[in-house]
Parts: sequence; C-alpha cells; structure tokens
Amino acid sequence: MGALNSIYHLYKLKRRLFWSEDKLKELQRRKLNNLLNYCYQHIPYYREQFQHIGAQPGDFKSPADLVNFPILEKETLRDNADQFVDPKADRSAWIKYHSSGSTGIPLELWYTPAERLRMGHTVTRELLHNGLRPWYRMVNITEPRHSASKDKWYHRLGFMNEKFLSVYDQSNINIEKLREIGPHLIIGFPSSLMLIGDKQARHSGEHLKPKLLFTLAEVLTDADREILKNLWGTEPIDLYGANEVGHIAFQCHKRQGYHINLDSLHVEIITSDRPVSASEKGEVVVTNLDLRVMPIIRYRVGDIASMIEDQCSCGCRFPLMGKIAGRSNGFIKGADGKLFSALEISLLLKFVKGVAHYRLIQDNPAEIIVEWVTDGSGAEPAPEIENRLRERLGDGTELVIRKVERIEREKSGKIRTVISNLPHPFWTKGNN
Repeated sequence: MGALNSIYHLYKLKRRLFWSEDKLKELQRRKLNNLLNYCYQHIPYYREQFQHIGAQPGDFKSPADLVNFPILEKETLRDNADQFVDPKADRSAWIKYHSSGSTGIPLELWYTPAERLRMGHTVTRELLHNGLRPWYRMVNITEPRHSASKDKWYHRLGFMNEKFLSVYDQSNINIEKLREIGPHLIIGFPSSLMLIGDKQARHSGEHLKPKLLFTLAEVLTDADREILKNLWGTEPIDLYGANEVGHIAFQCHKRQGYHINLDSLHVEIITSDRPVSASEKGEVVVTNLDLRVMPIIRYRVGDIASMIEDQCSCGCRFPLMGKIAGRSNGFIKGADGKLFSALEISLLLKFVKGVAHYRLIQDNPAEIIVEWVTDGSGAEPAPEIENRLRERLGDGTELVIRKVERIEREKSGKIRTVISNLPHPFWTKGNN
C-alpha cells in the first residue's frame, strides 16, 4: 500500500470514530458474514467447530450470535496452529510473528503484509485522535523485534517519523538518545517509562517533557499513571491490545474509558462462558473481523474488564470498556479464598522504600513467595512488605519474602509482577 493509499485509508478509519451506532453495527454484521463464510470454506479448525455444534455460517445473523460459537483458548491456538490457516494457501509472502508470551503461552502467528499494515493504521488512528500531528517526532521504546522500520520518503521529509529504542538498553543510554531526538510523542511500557523517567529525575540536565505520552502492553494502575505524570510532565494515555488480535481499545484525552475498535473487532465480556450484565467484570473475548491468513474468532485474551454504558464526551461513538482489572493468571488468593488482582497488589507494594522491582509467586493458597530487588537505598523493606500484605491478605497465608539480585523480564521486555499457578477463578470446570 503506497503512501497516498495509506493516507486515504487513515482518513476513512478516522471518520469511522464518529459513525452512528446503526452504521457501525451494519459494518460489523457484513464483516462477520464474510469472515464466517471464509472460515467455513478454508480453515480446518473452524469448519470442524461448525460441524461440532451443527451450525452453518448463515445461522449467525449478528456478532451477538457468536455467544453460541466455541471459545478459542491460547493452548488450542498454540498446539494446532496449522489448523488455523488455509492448507492450500501460498505462504511465501506471509509474515511469521511470535506473541510476547507474557501470559506464559507464546504463540506462532501468521499475517500478510497488508494485515500487519492495517493493524498499524489502527494504532495510528488512536494516536491521531489523541493529538498526533504528522510532523511530530515519535519514539517507541519497545523490544528489538518491533524496531525494524523502513526509511520512507516521507520520513526523510520529517513526516510520521518514528524512532525505536530498545527496552533492554540501560536507562541512561535511552535518555541520551531521547535528548538527541527531542520527541513530541513517546510510547512505551509503563515499567520502562518509569525506570527511564526516574533515572532522568535523579540527574541534572534538561528533563524531557513530551507533548504526548502513551503506555501499552502492561496494566497501567492509577498509581503508575500519577508517577508517570510527575516524571514526564504529561498524563499518559493508555492503549490496550494483544498480538493475536491487534489493538483492542484505547483511551482518549478525556480518559473516561477505553474506546473499543468496533470497526475491526467484536469484543465480549463473559464469565463462565456467558455474557455478563452491564458494568459487571468478566473475561475479555475478542473476534478479529479482518484477519484471513490466521482468523481469530472468540479468542480468550486473558484479561479482566467490564463494559461502560455511557458514551465518551470526546465525540467518538465507539463503545467504552472499563480499565483492565487484572490478568487472568495474575490473581492472588488469600487463605480465606478471597481474590486480589495484580492491580491491588501493585498498589500495596509499589511505594515500599528499598524495593526497585518485585514479583509475587503463588502455587497454593497457603503460601505466597515475594521476590524483591533492592533500589540501592540501603533500606530493609521486608518488614514493610509483610505488614502491607498481612493487612490485606490476613494471617492465614504464609509469606516467604526473599531478596534476589534481579528479576528477569519476559521475552517481550515486560516485567511480570504476579505469577499465579492456581486454578483460573473465572473458568468453568470444563476449562480447568
């Protein structure tokens, strides 16, 4: 797709933000009909699912009818990848991509260049809606696998120019590069932006204050938001997505929720494999309406959220999702059976003096292992860690608190702060 075609496509995508509800629903219905017919004819896994439930593509009149279609689990996609592509297709132009594995299950995914480009356009639309200007200098602090960008002619003219920095580089190296670039817009993981921002705040010299700051890939807590605002001089705007399905939803400058990308996705919030009531928390299940090389229908992403009934005052007509409450495998259970999301635990331990990084590991309700890395201040945080966790979890859970030299990042570069190996709290018995 050439530059002019990309500009025209972005123009059309941006206009959809303000379409009427009826027009958006009709677009979804038409896309779903095309997707299901394609999958029935070409994709072995989905053809088998149709046969298993005794249904035809025409039985699904609207996205709401997908509640009767089987849910796709990460393990199924990982273990049967070849069943999700057309066996007769020419794969020579396909792009192989690996998911981050931040949920513990890395996946092999396939796309066409056009599909990846469309996903990129969706992200660009989110940035444009939040104030991106074509001449802004952009920096994306991410893992190296995302950093291969071609030098286009419009980049050389100073338009839509995005530079990539590695999340694995030391903070002082990235600070030096950022000062050389002087970005108007920075995108990165909350944890990485906090590390770089804190390093910058501790040293003299010019402090970078971008016009726009975007976070993605990790849950952004209210505490993280306030820290980043203080460190960078601008309040972050959070983007929510998954490699398997693309960007799912995004905040706008009003920050009244996350706008769901309704023109390319159908998003459900479920519990026990059925839809939840309005505002009730449940698991996020996503259908991508555009993918054909490796279609994704009713995919359990692994996150917990809720829907918001009100519309945003920014004018965008896309429906709103509430903030992500916690990863499905990121819950801690007390000895009394009460569940705590990773968000809550983050708020408990984020401000403990002496702790730079931490990780909680739970294999059974009776014990939680807390690993922590010193921040170099010389403070002894173990008593404070225990007091804060005891206050929330009670006395029935044994706490094993130990200092470690470092906590390894995931392959994606993310810091996974909670690892829970307990049975999933939202799944039915058949899914355990």
